[in-house]
Amino acid sequence: MDIRCSCRALGFPGALLLFLCVPLAQAGLFSDDEARQGIADLRVQQETLGKQAQTLDERITRLESALQSYPDTVARIETLGQDLAQLRGKVDALANQIDTVDKRSHALYLDLDTRLKALEAAAQPATAPAASDAGKAGGDAASGDAVSAAYDKALAAFNDGDYAHSLKQFQAFLKAYPKDAKTVNALYWIGMNQLSLKDFKGARNSNEELYKNHPDASKAPDALLNLSSAYTGLGDAANSKSTLKLLIAKYPDSNAAGKAKARLKQQH
Repeated sequence: MDIRCSCRALGFPGALLLFLCVPLAQAGLFSDDEARQGIADLRVQQETLGKQAQTLDERITRLESALQSYPDTVARIETLGQDLAQLRGKVDALANQIDTVDKRSHALYLDLDTRLKALEAAAQPATAPAASDAGKAGGDAASGDAVSAAYDKALAAFNDGDYAHSLKQFQAFLKAYPKDAKTVNALYWIGMNQLSLKDFKGARNSNEELYKNHPDASKAPDALLNLSSAYTGLGDAANSKSTLKLLIAKYPDSNAAGKAKARLKQQH
């Protein structure tokens, strides 16, 4: 915007308002730079944790392909499995933080743009004020923060090993925000908590629900792998095996499919 032209167009009152608005715009830009840097830092952390999770995945696959008759090998697999689950939880938490910062940055721009337009329209009394739009942007941001905070709290409990508390919080999250984009992930972590608590029937139901209702979700392959584990816990070897075969056929290029193949080899 050319400030001198705007001053002549708006007259003295409008020009004064526009002049006062310039620091607000500058502050908004600085805040956005900080938000972008924060997003970049979070993505670096997410990439690092993702690589660690992939390394653990490979180690687990190799161990699962080894002989299962040695107690120490079984114990190492279980320990690595818990470590991998917690790493995935941290990656998921970082992804949620990135999403939150993105939404805040968008809300900042929307609020700033709305205020600038309101000031520019100050010389036109017939124009309806846009303050309500600014309020809506702030309300949406506040609502998004509440959702993210609830999700992060539940995920933090899982990463701390407090599976019972995490399970209750994720169940409360699904009840409070049934249409939020994070509901699929919340359902996945409910199943993970149930497996960790050896509630195999609950884990079976949760993972079946995720796969059947959200077959295209990124968590769907892992949900089938967990469903197979739940069947194993219930002593249902036939369904456990058929679920692994379904996983390989449905998602052949997924990491979960590689683990499913290793498990099938062990069963022969």
